[in-house]
Amino acid sequence: MTDPKLTLLELLDGGWSLAYKPTFSADWIQEKAEFPQVVVSHVLTQPRQVGFSEDPAKAERRFEAVYFVDVWSKGGAAQRWEMLEEADRILHSKCTDPGGGLEALEVSSWRDLDEGQLRPPLYRSQTRVEVIYYG
Repeated sequence: MTDPKLTLLELLDGGWSLAYKPTFSADWIQEKAEFPQVVVSHVLTQPRQVGFSEDPAKAERRFEAVYFVDVWSKGGAAQRWEMLEEADRILHSKCTDPGGGLEALEVSSWRDLDEGQLRPPLYRSQTRVEVIYYG
C-alpha cells in the first residue's frame, strides 16, 4: 500500500495535460519554488474494523481518509481556474480506479482562498478528496 497522499500526487502529476506544469508537493506550499503549484495535504483518517475478529488488533480495517488538494497561482485568477479544472478532471477520471492501493476516491467542495492582500496576489483554490483503502 502506497501512502494515499503520494498516490494523489502521482495521479495529478502523471495526468497533467496543460501547456505548463506546476510544482507538485505534499503538505506545504514551497515558497522558494516557482508558481504555479499543486499541494496535497492530509486532513483526517478514520479506520473502521471490517467483519468480526477475535483479536481486534489483527482485524482488517477499512480506512476513510480526507485530503485537501490546493492549486496556487500568481499568474492570475484565470490560470488558477484552469488549474482547478485540470485537477478536477484528473481526479474525477480516476474515481473508481485510482491505483496505489486505493479503492475509490470522491472529489467535492471546491472553494477559493485567494490572498489578494499580497503583492502580487496569490490565487488559491482547494478541494476535498475522500479516499477509501484497506489495510
